Amino acid sequence: MASTLTVEESALYLSTTQTKILMLLKQGNLKGVETDGTWFVDADSLACCKSHGVDMKVTSGCASYCNSGGCGCK
Repeated sequence: MASTLTVEESALYLSTTQTKILMLLKQGNLKGVETDGTWFVDADSLACCKSHGVDMKVTSGCASYCNSGGCGCK
C-alpha cells in the first residue's frame, strides 16, 4: 500500500463511502493531510481502521495508528 491514499482510494480499501472517510478524518479516527483542497489519508491509519472496523468500535482513534502495536491490533 502507498504511504497515502486519496479519499476515494481509502473508501474502496475500507469498503465504505467517501463521506465516511471524511467523517473519520474530521473525528481524528484517521490520520491525513489536506493539500490544495484534496485529502490524503495515511496508509498505516487506514490499516488500523480496517483492523478495528470502519466504525472504530474496538477503540476510538488508535492513538499510535498501530505503529507501536499499543492498541492490540497487531
